[in-house]
Amino acid sequence: MTAGPTPVRCVLETTLACDLRCRHCGSRAGAARSRELSTAEALDLFRQLAGLGCQRVTLSGGEPTCRADWVELIQGAHDAGLLVGMITNGVRFDLEAAQRAKRSGLSTVGFSLDGLEASHDRVRRPGHFAATMAAIAAAQQARLSVSIVTTLNRWNTGELEQLHRLVCTLGAWSWQVQPGMDMGSLHDHPELMLRPAQLPALERRLAALVQQGEQRVAVANSFGWFGPHEHQLRSGKRAASFQGCAAGVRTLGIESNGNVKGCLSILPGHGQDPGAYVEGNIRETSLAEIWNRPGAFAYNRDWSLDELAGFCRSCCQAERCRGGCRATMVASGDGVENPMCVHRAACEAGISLPTTGPSLRSSVVAAALGVMVGAAIPGCGDKDDTAPPADTYEADADSDSDSDSDSDSDSDSDSDAYDIEIQRVIEEI
Repeated sequence: MTAGPTPVRCVLETTLACDLRCRHCGSRAGAARSRELSTAEALDLFRQLAGLGCQRVTLSGGEPTCRADWVELIQGAHDAGLLVGMITNGVRFDLEAAQRAKRSGLSTVGFSLDGLEASHDRVRRPGHFAATMAAIAAAQQARLSVSIVTTLNRWNTGELEQLHRLVCTLGAWSWQVQPGMDMGSLHDHPELMLRPAQLPALERRLAALVQQGEQRVAVANSFGWFGPHEHQLRSGKRAASFQGCAAGVRTLGIESNGNVKGCLSILPGHGQDPGAYVEGNIRETSLAEIWNRPGAFAYNRDWSLDELAGFCRSCCQAERCRGGCRATMVASGDGVENPMCVHRAACEAGISLPTTGPSLRSSVVAAALGVMVGAAIPGCGDKDDTAPPADTYEADADSDSDSDSDSDSDSDSDSDAYDIEIQRVIEEI
């Protein structure tokens, strides 16, 4: 069997069980899935991941600490040679838990702050903001690298700059900002969901925060796509424009029952087959067979322009963008177009898009990060043939629905949160 591309990172949904019931939870976490992976199966999975060349794994959920063996999972992933991150809601993450995690090989831990105290508690539960702050302090006391993840909704967008200042005071290594998606519990709360018309202003404000440089701001790849400030949004990464979804090409997600997907955040759209985007199950087939199977992850590996429709089909960025984040496209555009696009919203609002300007490319020399000036960000009527093609997956240009996609501790769409892990380790060499 011909080997497929190498998966750089994996997000493992350790369990769907969770001790919170957040309004924006993408997968309605709460109860565990039927027949979740045993400890032995999870440890074998980590060895299979390492055998495929995977470099890092993020333990997600649900809530990982709802599993009695969550520390064993960290140890097992570490022993397999993987760089281990975890996203937790912090409810059970006290100093003792943080120290055990550190001793077992945890590298980075992510916590969600979804607004200032009132907004955060409103979307999660009363008192949770204070609990998260205590968990962050415990992680830092245990000398764990801390990242903050914020899921944007209509209640917290007005607090963006204030939240940025708060994150700066916390000493977090990185702050990931991502939009909530129209799926799971958030679908039941339309009053929380962002509207396309809001996106250009949000892009401008986020770009300004990135440019301040006071705090590493990682704008998730589930937001943006060739708007007026695209090169500023991505300037903290190795590629300064969206490079297309990497699910099934550089990333994969594994559900707690063993189902293998390109990204955990790609959930079936409303009324669609729940098995859509599931490539196989590790209980039935080895991970290598699933990953290398001809025709696997066809939505990315065998992508063609004809798969797009509507605005996305005629967009000047179509071949590079491929419709933006696949998870968002499936949730909001039936998998064929993406209404949650800054470029599209800007064009429809008559906002000027630059045809020239700076952009950043990647360069990795002797395991060091390098940033160079490169191609322009094209406008609505322009093609840019100097930029890397959409299937050029640079080391930090992964489509982030892994984040990492990733789901966060409460199964929010988390896209590329843990690209930051490997960046930090490289920078410390």
